[in-house]
Amino acid sequence: MIKTLRYSLLSLLVLVCGSVFAQKETLWAENFSSYAANDVPAGGDYGYVCKDGESSTKIFNEALAGGESPELLIAKSGGSFSVSIPMNGKSGEMTLRFKANRTLSVTSDDATIGDKTNTGNDYTIPVTVAEGTASVTLKFDNTSSKNIRFDNAELFIGESKKAPGLSWGTASYEVTIGSEDNTFPTLSNENNLAVTYSSDNTDVATIDAEGNITLVAAGTANITAEFAGNDEFEAGSVSYKLIVKAAPEPSVDITNTPETAYTVAKANDLITAGQGLETKVYVIGTITKIKEVSTSYGNATYWIGDGAEYSSNDLEIYRGYYLEGENFTAEDQIKVGDKVIVYGMLVDYNGTKEMTTGSSIYSLNGVTTGISDVKAQTITDGFIYNLAGQRMSKLSKGINIVNGKKIIK
Repeated sequence: MIKTLRYSLLSLLVLVCGSVFAQKETLWAENFSSYAANDVPAGGDYGYVCKDGESSTKIFNEALAGGESPELLIAKSGGSFSVSIPMNGKSGEMTLRFKANRTLSVTSDDATIGDKTNTGNDYTIPVTVAEGTASVTLKFDNTSSKNIRFDNAELFIGESKKAPGLSWGTASYEVTIGSEDNTFPTLSNENNLAVTYSSDNTDVATIDAEGNITLVAAGTANITAEFAGNDEFEAGSVSYKLIVKAAPEPSVDITNTPETAYTVAKANDLITAGQGLETKVYVIGTITKIKEVSTSYGNATYWIGDGAEYSSNDLEIYRGYYLEGENFTAEDQIKVGDKVIVYGMLVDYNGTKEMTTGSSIYSLNGVTTGISDVKAQTITDGFIYNLAGQRMSKLSKGINIVNGKKIIK
């Protein structure tokens, strides 16, 4: 009986000691919660050093690494983050764990770095420290062409539960109510853990037990997947911000023809409603005011109205062109009182209702071509030339020059 009791006590002692030795002891942990956006971690108890690459290595108030904001962005193409961890007499087999949205190179001159493994954004690396080592400097290098987000790092001795390995793969996502093109982030759950889904703003979006999202209204909602933890895996949760945009206003077709040209009043109504401003339309009216006819630039700025007299409701034609889109060549080509149909795009420019630059006059006092004063004439003598100045033996189709006059055949 005494021998049996001795063996029982020995077994209990081994069990207790094994539990003590297996207990997790953290030598360093960092989740960057004490930093603000754009901070650069430096110095401190662990001698932080940040190095820039093609961009800046600094704190971002986001959660792309898979933890909670804030997190550290390690710059692409040469950026790095270093930490010097006092060993305080500890040595032997240790574990380095962190979250990152892409693969980082981890090196140390003071310890042996093993092969990394990862589940989603959760990385685990064995680290071996020789006895008598005063401190271990770990360097996290980004040699890729893309920035890497880094968070929830720790170096510990002993056993620890596995990280759950959950990730949405993004910190934010944008969708539009009613769009057939909507897609949603997919939860990476490589360990097939039982998770619960939630939305912190069900007035904007809801999510069911299967992870299916229903959009309710425009706004933002944080979508979360949470694992409660078990004997093998630590508890954990991951979230992303869902940005829901309102459904766009239905497109309005306001295209018309010269015969159905809009009045100035109708054009103003369309501008006020913001309807159909992406297409050219015809507007009919009387020129009530002329600001400028520029022969240098070939365009003119003037106003047209439904009445003969200028009013503040008249439509400004800003830097429009002449008939058939030709340049203005003389200041008297238009005048107040002319009846015009103008073709162009309507716009509200800082509160001014206008037809924007690039419009053209479709008709001027009923004339739709820039050629005027064409007369039929019988040619009895004189030489015939084309517009290039070449002498011809007979009239050709088009415009001919005869005795210094333009003749159209």
